[in-house]
Amino acid sequence: MTQVCTTCGFIHNCYCEAIPTIASDLCFTLLTHPNEFQRETNTGKLVARVIKQVNIREWQRKQPDPYCVPENSVLTPVLVFPDQDSMPLTQWQTQHPMASNFIVLDGTWQEAKKMLNRSHWLQNLPKVHLEATQSSQYQLRRNQEAGNLCTFEVCAQMVRELESSDDANAMLTFFEQYLQKFQAERSGHALPSCSQ
Repeated sequence: MTQVCTTCGFIHNCYCEAIPTIASDLCFTLLTHPNEFQRETNTGKLVARVIKQVNIREWQRKQPDPYCVPENSVLTPVLVFPDQDSMPLTQWQTQHPMASNFIVLDGTWQEAKKMLNRSHWLQNLPKVHLEATQSSQYQLRRNQEAGNLCTFEVCAQMVRELESSDDANAMLTFFEQYLQKFQAERSGHALPSCSQ
């Protein structure tokens, strides 16, 4: 009888052994929309399994999160969000060589925009944007705008721009495998195993 993996929760297509080892020194806070915790399609939880320094926090509209307030952290909090006053990620890193706490809004793009618009404390943070060169692999949600990356892909692109293309490629290879396993799991069948 097939059992549920106690780590990933999949029955037929456990992906735990496919998770790559990434030697990233980046620190992320995934500021997560409350709706996102109930969604099977959330990719933030995958980031936390691949990268060591990841804090998953629930977004509160009026209450600044302690992890995201400059006064409470040794790391400089910076919001990863394309905006009129955002600067390229690599430029930020050049001008601020000290370690940063990169805050990623974890939700749909529509939710992420609302999170930013409704929280003045987020608007006051410095912002950076990515120079993404790849289109998104993520097809698990409808009505997503072309060119937008999911949370996992955002973090992989940041690893690419600031640290290592090899690690970023390993993350995206894993993500492609995960998406296949997720679709098969949702359909209730196991993918055939590949013998090397």
